Amino acid sequence: MQAIANALVYAVTYINLRAADGDGDDDVAALESIAGMLNAATEEEKEALASAAERALANERDYVAREEFVRDYSTWMEDMFGDGWVGNKRA
Repeated sequence: MQAIANALVYAVTYINLRAADGDGDDDVAALESIAGMLNAATEEEKEALASAAERALANERDYVAREEFVRDYSTWMEDMFGDGWVGNKRA
């Protein structure tokens, strides 16, 4: 599950940053679809995603950090699931 969570966190972040740059409505639609699918995530899956977001954030900071990735990884769970999350931690 860790590899899948890592890949999903990166893919969503990448698409989100493309969408923020105005690269197209398809990116926004993809993010909305992914968020919709993740509404069915179990608590175990959410914990795996939160851990993956924290790993991605730590890895990004360990190298020449891209600020836009740091910002996105810092609030990944809160952005994806909203209430109940502060950054990548449960509220």
